[in-house]
This record gives sequence, C-alpha cells and structure tokens, in this order.
Amino acid sequence: MMQFTDLYPFIISLLIGALIGTERQRRLAEERLIGVAGLRTFTLIALLGTLCANMAIYYSQEFIIVAFGSFTLLVGIGYYSASSRTQGRVDLTSAVAAVLTFILGSLSFFDDRRLLAVALAVVITWILATRKITHRYVETISETDLLDTLKMGIMALVIYPFLPDQPLDPFNTLNPRQIWLMVVLVSLIGYVGYVLIRILGTEKGLSLTGVLGGLVSSTAVTTAMATEVRLQKELLPSAVFATTIASCTMFPRMLFIVLVVNRDIFLSLLPKLGSMTIVGVALAFLFLRKKEDPVGKSTALKDPFRILPALTFGVFFAIVLLTSKLASIYFGNAGTYAASVIAGLADVDAISLSMATLAKSSLTPSTAVTAITLAAITNTLVKLSISYIMGTREFGNRIAIIFLPMIIVGLLVTLLT
Repeated sequence: MMQFTDLYPFIISLLIGALIGTERQRRLAEERLIGVAGLRTFTLIALLGTLCANMAIYYSQEFIIVAFGSFTLLVGIGYYSASSRTQGRVDLTSAVAAVLTFILGSLSFFDDRRLLAVALAVVITWILATRKITHRYVETISETDLLDTLKMGIMALVIYPFLPDQPLDPFNTLNPRQIWLMVVLVSLIGYVGYVLIRILGTEKGLSLTGVLGGLVSSTAVTTAMATEVRLQKELLPSAVFATTIASCTMFPRMLFIVLVVNRDIFLSLLPKLGSMTIVGVALAFLFLRKKEDPVGKSTALKDPFRILPALTFGVFFAIVLLTSKLASIYFGNAGTYAASVIAGLADVDAISLSMATLAKSSLTPSTAVTAITLAAITNTLVKLSISYIMGTREFGNRIAIIFLPMIIVGLLVTLLT
C-alpha cells in the first residue's frame, strides 16, 4: 500500500527542479533569449533523476550511469541545436545547470542525501541568480584583489594543514595550527567585509559603510570619520551615526568568533554584548540620524588583507594567549581580567579568540565571558578617545552620548549576570 513517505522524495525533487527552473525561466524572459529548458523542463529533469535512481534499485547500479550518460548527451545535443539559432552562442551555464538538476533529483531519492540535495539546490540557484553582480565584480577586480584572494587560499588551504596540531611551549598553550586558524578566521572576516564593499559600493550611505567597515575595523572607521568631521563639520551627524554603527558591528563580530571557537560560552556572552549593541543602535537612530543631513562622502577602506599584518596578528594573538595563561596561573582571575583590558586597547578579536580557547581548558566560562566583555568596553573607550583626539570636541561629545550608556549597560549586565 502506497504511503506519503513513498511520494516524499519525488515531491522534494519537484521542488528542487521548480526552484532552479524558476530562475532559468526568469532569465529567459528577462533577456528575451531562446532557451532549451525553463521552469517545466527543469522540474521534469529533477523528477527524471529521482525516477532513474528509483529504477536503479530494482535493476542495477549501471542503470543510473547509463541514464545519466544518455541525459547528458541529450542536453548537449539540445543546447548545441539551440546555439545555431542564437548566432553560435552556447548557453553552457544552463546546460550544466540541467545536468546538476538531474544529479540533485537522483540524490533526493536517498534519505541520507536529501538534505544535501536541497542545500545544493539553494546554492546553485543563488549562483545563477547573482550572475550580474558576480560579472560586475569580476570586471572591476584588480590584480591586487586577485593576489589577495590567492593569499587567502594559501593561508587557509596550503599552510594550515601542514602546521603541527599540538602545543610546543612548556605551558601547553601555544598550538601552531590553532594560532594559524585564528589568523585565517580574522583575515577572512576582514576580507569578506572588503569584498562586500567592493561589490555593493560605499556610496549607498554612511550607515552601510559603518556596518561593512565594522567588519574590517571599527577603529579605522572611527579615525576616518573623526578626520572627516574636522575637515567638514556639516558631516557631523552622519559621521557620528557611521561611527556608532561600525562600533556596534564589532560586538556581533566578537560573538561570531566566540560561536565558532567555543559555543559553550556563547549564550553567556550574548546578553552582555547584545545589550551594548541594542543600546548603541537605538541611541544612534534616536538622537543622531536626521534625514535632512547630507550623506557626505563614505569611508574608502583600503584592502585589509596583507601578509605582514596577518602575521603580526598571529604574533599578537600568541602573546595574548600566553600572557593570559601566565596571568591566570600566577594571579588568578584578576590577572586574566587585567590581560583582557590591556589587549582591548589594541584589538578585541585576539582576546576574544584567546579567552574562548582557554575557556575549553584552563579558564572557567564565567571568567572568559567577563574578560571578553571588559575587552569590548576597553576598546569602546579607546574609540571614544580617538573621537576627541582626531576629531572635534563636538564630535567627541556626540560619541560620548552613545558610547557611555553602552559601556554602563555592559557593566550592569555583567554584574547582574
């Protein structure tokens, strides 16, 4: 007797085909192209893959191989014939998408591969749908951007696997692979922020620049905005708003690092940094964002990925890790808190990574959470100082209206929890 579970793989397959087919049909209509396959065809292709996988169970595994080969040949003939009607232009992307849809339909028949098929269908559709954006980015990519991408790949995929995965110091703290992983993680966050700025542009407003700039360096955004205000006082409200948004972006960035490294302390840290983020964003919109203010020029962030700064961060991270370990040994929790305050003067990523790592072994979760919060507060005070030193007194006063309540809320939540 047939049950719903028997139909479930075919329903999933139809949805996968419809998802990819919708994007292909939309492109054909948008660009007025003559195509081989649209919504209906891609839906049937996915269903064909599922049926072939089903029939292979009853006949032999060779059946699915023969079916896949025959279908690939059919797709090749179809798109080659269509190219003769489009001045010899072969739509290779759609041909490959059709073959992938057949494979996804086959995968959806198996219980342990169904989720993978759905996830890949979403990714494939996203790749197809972002054609204009990716083409525009590639057309504007510079030699420096390409080299930076290769550097990122070398750091993550070439150097990392060959590093020893065990501590090499007497205190059982400095693990080369672990340290390098943190360098890659921080570099990747900055690199992604830079790529987003290159794709979307910084002319969409200082608010977008603040969010994306916060991914790269909120301190750099603060310095740039303070300098800009000193030169153009009419940009004061927008510059304060961008500085606040960039600083508030720092807290989710720290939470993301902790979530990746040590999920056990993430929920304990969330109320503290989350409350500071909410207060900062709310005050920025409440007091400082005015529609009549000129948007002004957005911050032109330089490429954040260079080998020397990345290596410098690795050394800094190792020093913070070792200092925190020694401080916790000889001075207990007080030493750990002192180390976090000192580290927060320069960078919050290193202390976040260090404390989250040490919380797995030598530090209690509460101590690590408090140390990370203190580092965030210290770094916020540093940016407040930069606002006064690099900018104007009025700029510093406006920033203080936002940052001081953020700091107070962070301290209160830390004491109460």
